[in-house]
Amino acid sequence: MKELFKKYTFSENGRQYIDEMKPSDYPYSELSMLEGMVELIQKDEPPVYYDFDISDLVHKLLMGETLDPHELLRMESFTSGCSALRNHSKKVKHEELKKLFASLKNLDDITGKIRKAISEEGEIKDDASKELFSTRSKKRQIAEELKRKSERLKEKYREFLQEDLVVVRDGRYMLPVKASHRPKVRGIVHHTSSSGATVYVEPEEIILLNDKKRTLEEEERREVHRILREISNMLLSKMNAIKENLSLIAHIDSLYARAMYMLKEGAIVVYPNGERELVLKEARHPLIPKERVVPISLKIPKEKNGLVITGPNMGGKTVTLKTIGLFSALAMSGFPIPASEGTKIPAFKKILVDIGEDQSIELSLSTFSSHMNRIVKILKKADENSLVLIDELGSGTDPMEGAALALSIVEELLSRGCKFAVTTHITSIKLFAIENEKIESASVEFDPKTLSPTYRILMGVPGASHAFEIARSLGMDEEVVERAKKHLSGESVEIEAVIRKLQDEVNLVESERERLEIERKKLESERKKYEEEYRKLRSRKIEEIDKQLKDLTSQVDDVMKKLEDAIHALKKKKEEELKRAVKSLMKEKKRLKEFKIEDSQGEIKPGIYVRLKGGTSVGLVLKEKEDKALVDFGTMKIEVPKSSLIIAKPPERKSEEKKVEYQPTILEKPEIDIRGMTVEEAEDVIPAFIDKLVLSEFNKGYIIHGKGTGRLAAGVWEVLREDPRVKSYRFGTPGEGGTGVTVVEV
Repeated sequence: MKELFKKYTFSENGRQYIDEMKPSDYPYSELSMLEGMVELIQKDEPPVYYDFDISDLVHKLLMGETLDPHELLRMESFTSGCSALRNHSKKVKHEELKKLFASLKNLDDITGKIRKAISEEGEIKDDASKELFSTRSKKRQIAEELKRKSERLKEKYREFLQEDLVVVRDGRYMLPVKASHRPKVRGIVHHTSSSGATVYVEPEEIILLNDKKRTLEEEERREVHRILREISNMLLSKMNAIKENLSLIAHIDSLYARAMYMLKEGAIVVYPNGERELVLKEARHPLIPKERVVPISLKIPKEKNGLVITGPNMGGKTVTLKTIGLFSALAMSGFPIPASEGTKIPAFKKILVDIGEDQSIELSLSTFSSHMNRIVKILKKADENSLVLIDELGSGTDPMEGAALALSIVEELLSRGCKFAVTTHITSIKLFAIENEKIESASVEFDPKTLSPTYRILMGVPGASHAFEIARSLGMDEEVVERAKKHLSGESVEIEAVIRKLQDEVNLVESERERLEIERKKLESERKKYEEEYRKLRSRKIEEIDKQLKDLTSQVDDVMKKLEDAIHALKKKKEEELKRAVKSLMKEKKRLKEFKIEDSQGEIKPGIYVRLKGGTSVGLVLKEKEDKALVDFGTMKIEVPKSSLIIAKPPERKSEEKKVEYQPTILEKPEIDIRGMTVEEAEDVIPAFIDKLVLSEFNKGYIIHGKGTGRLAAGVWEVLREDPRVKSYRFGTPGEGGTGVTVVEV
């Protein structure tokens, strides 16, 4: 199970954290934070795209090594991620989870130091120090002078050169001189071609410059190393804070992974209860493929201690036991479980299990001995805070003795007061479970038509073993099966017949329940559909009101503009009068902006005009019935509650007003490339891009920011998060550009 959760982590430390999780006496804080993380992800997913796997860098620093520029960029991504997660605490509602985020130590000084010294490409910046700036300036000057002099020397010795070019070997400028003309060019020979026809001569005129260049390169190398060493020492001094942040992020990562599993797999949080009630509703064993798993539902009420599960082999009894144990362990460890709401799990302190076979030639243990060995240990440890799970109780020995011993074990478990679930084929235990008020019976369903199990659990009824049917389906001769039936005692045949009849009746009841459940879901779906249609209808009416108000306000604005223009054109004596008119219109405009539709009171009956609250369409009441009325709105007739209607004036025919269409600015391509920009520059251009996107026919845009350290991407997401016009945003799929592109929907 832990491997399934680890698939959703974003760091190696998060995976280790999940590996180390185990059941505890108090998992409630962890489960509460898990619910808080689910709420946070649904609202605003935490920034988890930074490099949080820096354990190797921490090890290098502790060993006294100096980090190279690219390693420091990884460290900068980590410290930036710490800052982003800490700032994200403002958006966390859950108090304990908020405190976890806010506990991250501030490492912004490290972030600033690395950003100042190292470019996004992993190069040491010139202004990382005054000394480096000075050295590189001199180096560039020397390089320029070397180029100029080398070019002049190339022209001077052109007739003696093998090729018309200047060669740089080992960082020194040289000329490729024909071996036959070597004496013509004074200088130092550094290399000879493989054929011997060319010698590479460093002319004596530039030897000094080459030496200066080499000296400056060495000074540059020493200064770069000093800068890297200085930053590495700074990181070492902050090691306690870095380690603490790694630990906190591992916890956050584990919560994130568990929350993502919940959202992806439809799992829930179950708080272990002290009421000793165990309920599984549509529980799905997570290690069985989705297309094959059959959800199981069962219940051990608080007033009962045990559950006896019977039925044919290969029917799902063992999987049911494992699901009970697994889900109990998961809940006590702080993990979600794939089941439906209504699932309840007691707060167990021990889970004692005997499932599977443990034969051993070396230890001379038979199947029966291995079972008894575990059951003896279980009985020594079981108490009222224990969950006991035993598979195939009483098997592996003489049926009569096994039945007697199994019955005694069940009685002992009852006396210990523990919760238990056992599977068995023994008829005496089936009967004991039916008669004992402290035990619940259950069985795995068997389909007599297909002669195969359905893997569903039937509560309240014991199951037949169906040994004869299964043997027959596997090809056993009918004569052998019939002869076997004759060997059964009359009492056994009668008991099996009663159990089968009871099971058939339960199957019929279950089938009817399923049919009614399907009908209920259909009706619920219809109800939701009608509610959605009603919501859309109301929304359209609200939009009509909003459009009317905007049109009226626009008309007033046009008149005001014309009057203002007139004021400047008229004589002074009429100016005051016109200004008063403008003030009057300003008041009218304010009144329009505060415009509200007030409810009209009165009796709603046939023959009067009404409209929906919040709507503008006026309709005629045709008839009424109790608290509802049938209203004709012209385009449709609908029956609505009277409480949602208000009396309105009869509609008046209005002449059609001229509609003005607004042609939005056309955006040719829904994308923008901001690679190379700083975060501050991007903050200016992103809103303008959103403006154009909103006004265009596109509802989705692509912001190309590149991968780099993730700093620019984080800045883009911060801008998008604050823009109310943005519906959603995400990284691109591999086909869209991956993490180098943010896809935004407006």
